[in-house]
Amino acid sequence: MKIAVLGGGISGLTAARRLRSCGEVTVFEGRDRPGGNIRTDDFDSCRVEWGPNGFLDNSPPTLELVAELGLTERLVQARSKAGRRFIFRQGRLRELPTKPPLFLLSSALPLLGRLRVLLEPWARKPPRGEETVFDFARRRIGRSAAEILVDAMVTGIFAGDPHRLCVGAAFPKLKTLEARYGSLIKGAKGRGFGPTGTLTSFDQGMEVLIDALAEDIDLRTGAELSTIPSGFDHIYCALPASRTAALVDGELAKLLRKIPTAPVAVVALTFDHLPQIPDAFGFLVPGNQGLRILGTLYDSSIYPGRAPADRRLFRILIGGRRDPSAIDLNDQKLLQIALGDLRKAWGRTPDPRSHRIFRHPLGIAQYELGHQDLVRQIHAASPPELHLIGSSYHGVALNACIDEARNLPLPGSPPVS
Repeated sequence: MKIAVLGGGISGLTAARRLRSCGEVTVFEGRDRPGGNIRTDDFDSCRVEWGPNGFLDNSPPTLELVAELGLTERLVQARSKAGRRFIFRQGRLRELPTKPPLFLLSSALPLLGRLRVLLEPWARKPPRGEETVFDFARRRIGRSAAEILVDAMVTGIFAGDPHRLCVGAAFPKLKTLEARYGSLIKGAKGRGFGPTGTLTSFDQGMEVLIDALAEDIDLRTGAELSTIPSGFDHIYCALPASRTAALVDGELAKLLRKIPTAPVAVVALTFDHLPQIPDAFGFLVPGNQGLRILGTLYDSSIYPGRAPADRRLFRILIGGRRDPSAIDLNDQKLLQIALGDLRKAWGRTPDPRSHRIFRHPLGIAQYELGHQDLVRQIHAASPPELHLIGSSYHGVALNACIDEARNLPLPGSPPVS
């Protein structure tokens, strides 16, 4: 059996590894190297990621894959100091509490907003039909928390707009907690609320995983496709939905184009040691707070070995669903925005030693209202030999992509619904 995998990102490479037992597998990748948005570069004696800088170690499929590839000994966990996270509100950075009892003392929300969160167990029941992330959060924990904390969370994960994202598609675990326990607080009691697990990467960065996955497979880089390749019994397409739409036609192409994306530009900066900036994971910026950047990752603080001891490495995110035109700005303008907003958040800041800019025009898929029904329609419109996988459909995080690819239906199995 001849099988083609379109796209050499994390979903495509993981799928190719699973499919090798079924026949002859060929991976087509349009760029000159595999990995998609996962890429690790060295600059100014620092190690910088183009895209995701890690994954949570709470997903068995990911850890199993790492073990199969012989990479377990190369895992690196985030430093404990990376547990500190900040939010920019009303002109300054405010630290987010790490434990529930500290929440009432935190200035991340105004006092009335903090008190409203405590009323969450008595929130009104959900309406019929779909609900945006913002409406869900406002109903359960109040407008203030929705506009600040949840907005920032959506920025950090999707670079998206909580007024557009569907909570059932983007954050299904929240809907599950509500349905099962009637309350997010009650459901999280004893289980922890929000993401669990420890942020984890590899000793030489995330590209270690890509390099290991790309070994011993028939990988054809620089393979820009204009149509679905012929001569294969099955096609597993792990490309973004918009790129897949360019390879097909008719109703399927029309449906695929309905999945929007949030383009993101990344400005990486190195500085000589900045003693006034504490070691932390970084900070996020909710909408309507006067900054254009989405947030900043303190990369040299998160993992050991990312920068020399006398240097600091940061990555600033710009663009997203609410500012898509930012991706088209020239390098100098993006650098100007990044430095200007950092100085608003940090105060006086010297010029950086060096900078690099990475652009992700397709960015992150947006699971907006109607997404789940749209995905069902897409699968129904796909021919039986075409299998659509990847972050456009069922999960944008690395763990979700690996989980789907390791458990995808093999040729001859019923299609995903």
